[in-house]
Amino acid sequence: MNPRQHIGERIRLLRLQKGMSQEQLALHSSINISYLGQIERGEKNNCTINTLEKIATGLGCSLENLFGSESPLDNRTNDKNAVLTVLTTEDLKKLIVDTINSSVSGQRTECKSNESAKNGMSLP
Repeated sequence: MNPRQHIGERIRLLRLQKGMSQEQLALHSSINISYLGQIERGEKNNCTINTLEKIATGLGCSLENLFGSESPLDNRTNDKNAVLTVLTTEDLKKLIVDTINSSVSGQRTECKSNESAKNGMSLP
């Protein structure tokens, strides 16, 4: 991995850890979103220190963090955790319970409708 790709991967990893989209980081950094994408992919040969400082400020970190010694590819767990933290365990439990409850209550309404129809009655 060349230095441009390493820095781009670091930026992407830090952005994901902060829970930011490329668009959000571009806005916070006052740079164009497509330019940010090119930097993250390591496609920009002439990215200036000034631009990297803007990105670091947008991420709320130091410029040194963008050059971190830890390889982002060796730390894919952090990348996955950044994505997984969108839903907390409690949020996930609530989602499952709500889905089950709505499914069960829908079946109950259907059963009552069927019973009423058999008895010649209609539900309000």
